[in-house]
Amino acid sequence: LTKIMTVFVTSEELRAGRISADDIVTVSTNAWRTPGSRMFIEERSKVSVDDLVKGVVIQSGNDASVALAEHIAGSEGAFADMMNQQAIALGMTLTQYQNATGLPAENHYTTARDLSLLTRAMIEQHPEVYDYYAVRSFTHNYIEQPNRNRLLWRDRTVDGVKTGHTEEAGYCLVASAEREGMRLISVVMGTGSDEARMRESQKLLSYGFRYFE
Repeated sequence: LTKIMTVFVTSEELRAGRISADDIVTVSTNAWRTPGSRMFIEERSKVSVDDLVKGVVIQSGNDASVALAEHIAGSEGAFADMMNQQAIALGMTLTQYQNATGLPAENHYTTARDLSLLTRAMIEQHPEVYDYYAVRSFTHNYIEQPNRNRLLWRDRTVDGVKTGHTEEAGYCLVASAEREGMRLISVVMGTGSDEARMRESQKLLSYGFRYFE
C-alpha cells in the first residue's frame, strides 16, 4: 500500500514538469537487487518512467519503486522524505514512510483512514495515472504479470486500487468502485489471506453502496 504514495509523488512530479513520462531511467544495482515482488527490470537496463509507473501499479514491483525513487530524488531515503512531506500536506497524521516499497522497516506505518485520504487524492488529482490501476496485466522483459487486485475480475465497478502483503501487515487491500455516479473507497488491512481481503473489501463496498447516498 506504500506504493500508492510512491505513485502519487511520481504523479506530482510529472504534473509539475520536473520529470517526464518519456524519461529514460538507468536501473541501478540497488533497484535491481530489491527483494519481494518484482517488475523484473535488469541491472543497467533503460526503462521509461511510464513503464516503471505501470510496473509499480500493475505488477507491484519493488524494483520499479526503487528505480523511480532514485530517478526522482537521487536516493530512496530522499524520496521517503518527499513521501512524508506529501503525507503531511494531505492530512495523513498517523503515517510515516521509510522507503518507497512498503518492505518492513522500523517507524514505517500508516492507518486505514490515512490510506483513504491518499487514495481519494490520487483519484481526484491524477485521474490519468489512476487509470492504470484498472489495467489487468502488464508485460515487461517478456514477462506478463496480472494485476494482484483480483476484485477487478469479480466486480466490474471496481477500478482499483492496490494490494499489499507482508508478514507484519498481513494481506491488505485498498479498493475503489463507482456505481451510478457514486464512488467509494474501502481499506482492509491485516487479513489472513488473499481471499479474505477480497471478501472483506466486497462486504464494505456492498454495505456502502446499499446504505449511503
